[in-house]
Amino acid sequence: MMKTVVKVLLVLTLVMGLTPWKVNAAAETLKDLKNELAQLKKEKATADANKNKTQAEINAENAKIAGAHAAVEQAESEIALAKKKIEDTTEEIEIAKVESEKILVFYEIMQGENDFLNYINGSASMTDMMMRIEAIAQILEYNQSRLTQMEQLITDNQELQIELAKKQVDLENKIVTYENSLSSLKHDLSQLVEVTLDISSQIKAQEELIKFYEDAGCKDADKLATCITVGDNARWYKPTTKGYISSGFGYRSFYLNGKPYSDYHNAVDVAGISGGSPLYAAAGGTVAAVIKKASCGGNQVYIHVRVKGVAYTLTYAHMQDVYVKVGDKVNYQTVIGTMGGGGATLKKNGGWDTCSTGWHLHFGVAKGFYLGGGTEGYSSYSKYVANSIVPPMMPSYGQWYYSRT
Repeated sequence: MMKTVVKVLLVLTLVMGLTPWKVNAAAETLKDLKNELAQLKKEKATADANKNKTQAEINAENAKIAGAHAAVEQAESEIALAKKKIEDTTEEIEIAKVESEKILVFYEIMQGENDFLNYINGSASMTDMMMRIEAIAQILEYNQSRLTQMEQLITDNQELQIELAKKQVDLENKIVTYENSLSSLKHDLSQLVEVTLDISSQIKAQEELIKFYEDAGCKDADKLATCITVGDNARWYKPTTKGYISSGFGYRSFYLNGKPYSDYHNAVDVAGISGGSPLYAAAGGTVAAVIKKASCGGNQVYIHVRVKGVAYTLTYAHMQDVYVKVGDKVNYQTVIGTMGGGGATLKKNGGWDTCSTGWHLHFGVAKGFYLGGGTEGYSSYSKYVANSIVPPMMPSYGQWYYSRT
């Protein structure tokens, strides 16, 4: 299974402009949540009118990153070649050394026991004697040639060692250049995330959540923390019955279709199982948002849960099917949808997901209730990304698991 497609994606502050979203105090009442929504719409209107970051600037920055990344790759390739040459010359030196030692031992034995003269005097004819003398001369000449060759190999090896040291320094400098280029796109975590929730999707999701609160009987002045409660869980469960962690949490750099990309991966990718496999809630809670066919991330589900007294938001992305809706109560046995990220869900196959090349689940955990109210809730997408943590129930990158517990 191909690894997760990742590419530099710019969420609100790049796509819509550099004006940051205002982070208000926690929405404790339904009225507060509605005010946050109104503020979000206002920010969107402002951002639409002030696109300070042009696509040309973005492309130029990405070109810098691509160039630095290519230089690092070239330096690494040259270092690998130099190391291979050093290994080869070291092996040749050892072979030449053994051959020379054998010839020298043979020559010393012949001299010490008069075998040399016996060999010459034992000639059947003058022609035979000349041939024997010539043979010994050739042996000695070959030995001298091998000694000279060995000396040259040693010199070449020493020069390669010096060259390798220079390339190592060059590589370190190129890495610094690459990191400096990349850092200009890292000043806001929400600017570099694989699965994005743009401001329009966020507005729609928050509207649906407010409607759910209203349908549940919440009034504007009601405290959201008491109007809608999220039960506590004693433990976590994995979102699939088995899987392979094909991409870990945090910053990463890679090649995609022959081009370098980098992003901040605020989740883990679960692969190794086929498309359409069931996805489970990792803990009991309430569905807070359902995003359909987002350009990056495809179908997405956000669930508010509480584990050992702490509030969290679960994120499922690249889904093929979604079986839940906003407000649904789920438990750890609830199948919320199916594995996507491949097949007909891909944009190139006529689907909707542009940020994947194969079947996998983008699974994230963030502290607090993203899009929710109460003292543990917040609406800022940047805060959601910053609050993301390594999913506590999942194994490390490159490992398999075979049960949900």
